Order: sequence, then structure tokens, then C-alpha cells
Amino acid sequence: MKRMKKYYIYISLFLFVILFSNCEEESIGQFPIDSISPQPVANVQVENLPGSVKLTYNLPEEEDLLYVKAIYPLSGGVEGESKTSVFSNTMLIKGFGKSQKHTIQLISVDRSRNESEPVFVEIEPLDAPIYEMLENLIIETAFGGFKLHWENPLKEDIVVSVLEKNDSTGEFNYLENFYSSEAIAANAVRGLDSVNATFGVFIRDIFDNYTDTLVVSVKPFFEQEIPKSDYKGLPFSSWFRQHPYGGGMDYMWDDIINIKGNQFYIFDGNEIMPFFTIDLGTKAKLSRFRLWQRVDYLFALHNPKLFEWYGTNDVAVANDSETLGWEENPAWIKLDSFESKRPSGGQEGDDLTAEDETYALAGEEFEFPIDAPEVRFLRFRLIKTWSGSTGVHIGELKFWGQIEN
Repeated sequence: MKRMKKYYIYISLFLFVILFSNCEEESIGQFPIDSISPQPVANVQVENLPGSVKLTYNLPEEEDLLYVKAIYPLSGGVEGESKTSVFSNTMLIKGFGKSQKHTIQLISVDRSRNESEPVFVEIEPLDAPIYEMLENLIIETAFGGFKLHWENPLKEDIVVSVLEKNDSTGEFNYLENFYSSEAIAANAVRGLDSVNATFGVFIRDIFDNYTDTLVVSVKPFFEQEIPKSDYKGLPFSSWFRQHPYGGGMDYMWDDIINIKGNQFYIFDGNEIMPFFTIDLGTKAKLSRFRLWQRVDYLFALHNPKLFEWYGTNDVAVANDSETLGWEENPAWIKLDSFESKRPSGGQEGDDLTAEDETYALAGEEFEFPIDAPEVRFLRFRLIKTWSGSTGVHIGELKFWGQIEN
């Protein structure tokens, strides 16, 4: 029993030493809590920028200084707050809308959370980038809708919103939102009838700054989807072999989109770049097409990066898949060259951004020249894949245009 008591004493003493040691370790390096306010920043310099302001200042010589914070007004009566650590003497504040004078406060904060007296600074940021974007926005009539072009050199995160006017009520309703941070961007509103209609366009940023609404009247060019039920793949050249991880050419128009393994796939390792021919089943003046990539290798592997479309109405020429140099045959009319691009500007091997993925999963859209002739047979010619390979895989294709009566 005495031995047991000794054990208890030893254990209690051991635990006391550990707890005491831990308490001492926790206090090492800690600044004592006080109620003394730090000195404020000094010599504040202001650089007014589009929708933002850059501040440079001298930090106070305070041993326990933690950060500098700014308090400032934003649109809608909201008060913003930004903080910069003691390791920097500059602060970039974003979120301002139209240019106007503001008074902001700069406050030093120490490790005891004591705050200095505020330093009041007058700023006058330039207009936020969205206003110039709207001024330079280009709207052009397109097949089945209209296209919007804008420039965003600072690559701000923005939303371009399109409204459609209801002629019965006079109200504008949301039609489309385009989320973008590209320096140079173009998007299209599609699926509209070929009648005069009124639309509104405005731009907003992530700080809830809005432009005015630009109102335009547009009459889209008529187009229709070329019925996939009439598509037919013509035999492709003996130069190429079909890969088992996929299917025949009809996989490109089976309406099964963004499913792994559901793609037309030609083996890599060819002596010449792949080509194949599609019979649309009808003669049409093509306006545009959409291409869906192999979904598990977006902007990578054998997905097309540079390619061409040729057209002909000659059945014999279309069925000849063995003659090399066919692109020199005048019966094949080159419709145009096309390039797949990532919205982020990234290259093969770079991590996909959310914008890249959303763009690819929706199908990458391309337009044929407006003076392209009516054709029935299309030939795809690969120039370069995203990985520089000699194979190719395509998930889905869809064409629009005007069908010859």
C-alpha cells in the first residue's frame, strides 16, 4: 500500500513538471498584453488607379505592430475594410466604381489589438474598368443571334449580362450571362429567331459595380441546326487505325456528350496527319459548328488544336480517302482554318482553370466565313493536336447553317 502511494506521488509530480514546462513554453516569444495605442502611419502617398488605389506609407517604429488596416466606402453604402501585414508598406484597395473623391482611414493595429488614431486620406480612384469595357463593346449580327466583343486588359473578373425586351410588357428579362477574365473576349447569343428584337447589355464586376444598360436592336441572320440524323461517316483512309477506346465516326453525332470513352478516336503514330470525311446528307451553307473534346483530356493529348475544314459537292472526290495531297484538288474547297484556345490563355500541360473547363464542356464554337459556299461533304484535316501527336479524338460535332431547298 505504501508502494502504491509512492507511485501516486511520483506520477503527480511528473504531471506537474510537464504542465509547468508547457506553460513556460507557451509564454516564450509572446508580446505582453497592454493598452498602449501604437503610432499611426505617416507620409501617405496615393496612386489612383482604375477602380482602385495604391497607398504607400511609412510604418511606425512599434515593436509589436501587427498590421495596418484601411476603412473606406464602397457602392451601395457598404463599408469596406482591407488589411496589410507589418511586412509591407503598401496597400492596394480595389472595388471602387465611378470616379469620385472618398476619404478613407488608415489605422495601425498592434498585437494587443490596440488601434492608433486614424489617418484620414483623400483618394479619387479612376473609373472602374467595366465602364470603358461597355464603351468599347462591339455588337455584331450573327447567324441565329449576335456576337459581343470586348477588351479587358487588366483581366478583371466580370459578368456581361444580356437582357431581352418583352414587347408585350416592355420589361427586360435576363437572357444570358457571360463570366470572363480574358483580356480579349468574344461570346455569342444564339437560338434567336430572324426577327427584329430589342436587347440590353450591361457589365458588372465582383464588387457589385454596374454599368448603365446599352440598348440595341438586332435582327439575327436565319440559321438552323443541320439534322444529325442525316450525318454519315465516309470510310476513312487505310493510313489510319481506329482506337478501341472509342467508337466509329457516328460517335461524333450520337448526342452523348462529355462521357468518358464516348469519342471517335484515331490511333497515334501515323506517318501523315489524320483526316476524315462527313456526308451531311444535304447541301447547306454552313454558318458555325461546335466541337466537344474528349472529356477526360480537355485541351490535352490528341484533342485538336489546329485544324481545317474542306468542302465539296463531288461524291467521287468525297469518297476518295486514299489519294495523298487531296487538299490540292480544286474540287476540295478550303472553308477555313481553326484554332482551339483556352480562355485562360494556358498551354498544354498547364492546370485547367474553372473558366477553361466550363468553356470546353459547353463545346467550343467556331464560325465559318460568311462567304463560304454551299457544300454537302465536309473533310476534317488535322494540323496539330494539343500534345503535338499524330492521333486525334473528338467527342461530338454539331453544325448549323442554311439548308438548300
